[in-house]
Amino acid sequence: MDSVLALVYSSEFNPGNYDELCKVRPDYMLPFGGRYRIIDFTLSNLTNYDITNVILFAGRKMRSTLDHIGNGRSWELSRRRGGLTIIPPNYDIANPSEVETYYDTIIAIEDSNAEYVFITNPMYISKVDISDAKEAIKSNDSDVLIFTQRMRDDDGFYLNRKIINSDGDNKPVSLGTNLGLSDEFDLFAGSILMKRDVFIKVLRYAVERNTISSLLTAIFSLPDDLNIDFYRTEKHLEIIMDTYSFFEANMKLLDEELYDSLFYQDGLVYTKSKDEPSTSYTKDSRVKNSLVANGAIIEGEVENSIIFRGVTIKKGAVIKNSVIFQDSVIGNDAILNFVITDKGTKIGNNVKLFGNRVHPFVSSKNEVLEEWS
Repeated sequence: MDSVLALVYSSEFNPGNYDELCKVRPDYMLPFGGRYRIIDFTLSNLTNYDITNVILFAGRKMRSTLDHIGNGRSWELSRRRGGLTIIPPNYDIANPSEVETYYDTIIAIEDSNAEYVFITNPMYISKVDISDAKEAIKSNDSDVLIFTQRMRDDDGFYLNRKIINSDGDNKPVSLGTNLGLSDEFDLFAGSILMKRDVFIKVLRYAVERNTISSLLTAIFSLPDDLNIDFYRTEKHLEIIMDTYSFFEANMKLLDEELYDSLFYQDGLVYTKSKDEPSTSYTKDSRVKNSLVANGAIIEGEVENSIIFRGVTIKKGAVIKNSVIFQDSVIGNDAILNFVITDKGTKIGNNVKLFGNRVHPFVSSKNEVLEEWS
């Protein structure tokens, strides 16, 4: 789909929302689902819809990005024309806004032959139908399509998330925040499809005013009479903005039907391949309702948990309702409940760690936790 240029940027990232998890990596590089990274879903979806001209705004702490993504070969984005371009942060600006981040590459966008720009936040995990959206923007001669889901939120899970307000003609008119006052609303689904010349015009307008930081705000602030429409999607959507939503998104994968829909329907999810042996289960091990990646050694008990590659769970250990990142070691007779261990965490023998569903206990990368004497 040469007519579409994709811009991938986690524009709402706040490292303070993730406890220890984002001290060494950007949010989109968080491990997910046993063997993946969050960014894998966005890159795979672009590839599955034949979008091969992709710009990823990497942000700071890029080492894990370069290690995992590299030249994009795992997603067939390593190409002589187009392909994947990883943009480092602009260190001349301390905390660049979303608009400033896009404007920093405006020359590349102007030089692109693409007719449309697809802007997507990888922390909104969903396999949106980009081909159908492109047909919709063409057939309606729209300038902007804003991806949303029509939503009820009786449990308040989407409080403070972005919503798009509409007028009497069911046209988008403004960006809002869900405060729980509406029975039903259009939840922003993290993506926007725009005509390239309109995108450039919006960026220039926002930069000239120097008071607009958000692309959505800039779109609705532009004095020109833009034809803005909804693109309402019913695909499964996960919005990850903090430790709680990250933990919940992982736990939902234990639903087999949801897991299949997210990973196998509407195109596969690709990731960097690693050669690991099969997981070893000893005769004393017990695993119930869990995802266990290859390369692990399970000697203890695992229930309702996500176990990543290369994890060792020793004899007598009990892991429940937890997410155990790659190469963690859980000692003999340790007990973990509602815990997230970052990569390479070492839990000593007899150590007991407890969190809860809203506030799981989170370890740092390579942290060593021993039993108190």
